Amino acid sequence: MSDSARIAALEGWEAVLGKEAVLADAPELQPYEANVSGLSRSIGAVLRPTTTVQVQQIVAVAREHRVPLYPISTGKNWGMGSRLPVENGNVVVDLSGMKRIRELNIEHAYAVVEPGVSQQQLHEEIRKSGAPLMLNVIGSSKDTSLIGNALDRGVGYFDKRVDTLSGIEVVLGNGKITTTGFGHYDQAATTHLYRFGIGPSLDGLFAQSNYGIVTAAGISLMHRPAVQATMIASITDAARLPDLVDALARLRRNGSVTTIVHIANQARSEISITPVIANNLVAQGMSRADARQEALKIFHGGGFGAWSAVTGLMGTDAQVRVARREIARELKGIAKLTILTADRLASLSRIAKRFSCFSAFRRRLALAQAIQPFFGLTQGIPTDAALDSVYWPLEDEAPASGNPDHGRSGLLYCLPYIPLSGTAAARTAQLCETIFGRYGFTPYTTLNVADVRSMEVVINLAFRRDDAQEAERAHACVQDLQDAYMREGWYPYRIGIQSMHQIMNPDDTFWQTVRDLKSVLDPDHIIAPGRYNLC
Repeated sequence: MSDSARIAALEGWEAVLGKEAVLADAPELQPYEANVSGLSRSIGAVLRPTTTVQVQQIVAVAREHRVPLYPISTGKNWGMGSRLPVENGNVVVDLSGMKRIRELNIEHAYAVVEPGVSQQQLHEEIRKSGAPLMLNVIGSSKDTSLIGNALDRGVGYFDKRVDTLSGIEVVLGNGKITTTGFGHYDQAATTHLYRFGIGPSLDGLFAQSNYGIVTAAGISLMHRPAVQATMIASITDAARLPDLVDALARLRRNGSVTTIVHIANQARSEISITPVIANNLVAQGMSRADARQEALKIFHGGGFGAWSAVTGLMGTDAQVRVARREIARELKGIAKLTILTADRLASLSRIAKRFSCFSAFRRRLALAQAIQPFFGLTQGIPTDAALDSVYWPLEDEAPASGNPDHGRSGLLYCLPYIPLSGTAAARTAQLCETIFGRYGFTPYTTLNVADVRSMEVVINLAFRRDDAQEAERAHACVQDLQDAYMREGWYPYRIGIQSMHQIMNPDDTFWQTVRDLKSVLDPDHIIAPGRYNLC
């Protein structure tokens, strides 16, 4: 992009958006270039539209001057690039100002939202309506974008989010606006009831792609069941992981468990729960150093084993009772089983408070309070509790903004997709421990039973991003681990901006087809060059 093209484009965008919505000075761009993964990219400018029409006008100016655009929703793609484009010089289109909930349909359990709508915003809207509905939440921040996460195939606590999208409204790179499914018909009444519409289904074209800018979509909601409970199953011996996974697979396949099962290693459980305990102790007047040590004692006395599985149980009272019996039968002799309900957790807290003069009860209370936000995830309640897991491994303080991009701690992910089998789970863990150990890092691992056939693996790596050598070692570690998994035939289902080259082969007919489609939908190649595409 030449300076003259950039200047001309900036003038065009200012005419469309107003000067206040066009950021081009270095101090304004710095927050967008900061990122928790320690990556470096230059940004040409930042544009902040608030309507679909403005997005269409932005694309028109970009096409005229051949200036590449990189759309983000709320920019919280932490560990995978945050707000950064794949290539240098892109102009970031920040859609966080597009935050209208266009429709909340209680009868048919869906909402139509714009890309700036967060899971907390929609959760609050549902709560205020009094509707017996709930949201498929993820464990990240309350303020993450529903559309952004779904389009990058994020997995929630109940289901894969991309499967819940319908009627996707998109400004294509060729400047046209279309809506998928029945949504392109003016009088369509079933756009968000039957997402395929008639003719070829185009929804899949806009997940992990660079063909256009999505400006709205329908999100399926869930009816809140009569009974909800949370299952926690722990094993003390890591060698029993295959047995645990195979038992959970049987439970998923026979319908006793119907939602995502999250299986975390002890290190992952520790960095999730212990910071919450410590923060509560600090709020009660304890010093940060003492709170950390006490929190570790409470966690390790709380019964968290080598691996702990968590899932929600939902249905009628009879259905949940049957599921609990079947779960107990399958896990007998394999794992320690705990079933939590909101009433039971509240009761445990009341008892612990009543006897809080005794240290054992104070610790039980601290643990119950720390578990509460994670228990809430299985009830469809968003939380920010997991954010402190970014800082805890390095004994770092959270930045004042609460945004990991602005702190010193580093975060990277490795995200392979594997078969649902105990053998595959054990091999995944063994490879990770070996390679992380070689580089001197701790693997924080979650194996998520996504459906009856497969598992999503989430491995995060904590590093000091203000230490150049450690940052380089961290990136090399993740790349080596990804290579090792791909040699097993287990490819990543999501990937960071720095690793796009690892998954794309220009001689592969699939990636050639992805590239060829771009020449039709984005003939000037202005939308997110290099993102899940050869161009």
